Amino acid sequence: MTGALRSSTQAQLDFRRMTSELSSLQQQIASGAKADDLQGFGGASARLLSARNLMASTDARGAVISQLDARFGVQGAALGQVSNAARLLAQSIRDAVSGDDGRGINIELDLSFSSIVGALNETWNGQPLFAGERQGAAPIKVKSLAELQAVVTPDDLFDEAARRQTIDLGSGAPLELAAKASELSQGLFNTLADLKDMLDASGGSIGQPISGAQMDQLLNIVGRLDSEAATFTAEEGRIGQVQKRLQDDRARLQARSDLLTKEIGEQADSDLGEVSVRLSALMVQYQAAAKTFADLSNLSLLDYL
Repeated sequence: MTGALRSSTQAQLDFRRMTSELSSLQQQIASGAKADDLQGFGGASARLLSARNLMASTDARGAVISQLDARFGVQGAALGQVSNAARLLAQSIRDAVSGDDGRGINIELDLSFSSIVGALNETWNGQPLFAGERQGAAPIKVKSLAELQAVVTPDDLFDEAARRQTIDLGSGAPLELAAKASELSQGLFNTLADLKDMLDASGGSIGQPISGAQMDQLLNIVGRLDSEAATFTAEEGRIGQVQKRLQDDRARLQARSDLLTKEIGEQADSDLGEVSVRLSALMVQYQAAAKTFADLSNLSLLDYL
């Protein structure tokens, strides 16, 4: 009888062990993970935690760079819009001088002014692109050429922070996102105001023919417009270079994230094929142990008499 009790006890222990293993294997198949928490990974838990933290940091930086990439796309388009507006106005003045007819310059000036102000007041996620650190109102305060003519000090024209907007991507050197509107456009707005003053002095529009003195003034303004347009083109090129560098950084971060994902998978993910084989084999053992345990449980003293 003592031997039967030992066999029954051993069968019961085996039955419980296999029940626990079956539950664990079934959980792995359901979740795809080797364990439910870090404790379940034993000695690999520290490496796994470190890899997960590094991947989270890598992915977060990659997400910020993706946002910056989109921002710089909008920013570059705004800078290009200002440059194009200045060049189109300069070309319209050249055409007027060439045709000895300045009657359309005032219309081109109005269109260019509106385009320039709209571009410099462009926003990204609700924040003005060219207002420096300050958030809220647009950096260009004037809404018409008449208001521009009334400007006395830069504060009458610009509403912006003292410092440029920057962001720290974790490299230790803050990245400047954009020059301020005043740094880029003070000369351009001076030129537009001078052209408006010239038109007003001519009764609101330069007629036909254009006098020699007017031609000299207009050609001077053309040269200034071309120079100011080049300023915005250069800034657009700088932004393009920064954007390209960030895109390269994002590609490297993605490659690092992929490697970390693979490493974490090797540490944490179950091999479902292997688990399925183990589960099938254990099911056979489980059924045999269950039958043995049931047979031993049904034994009585009469079986030995």
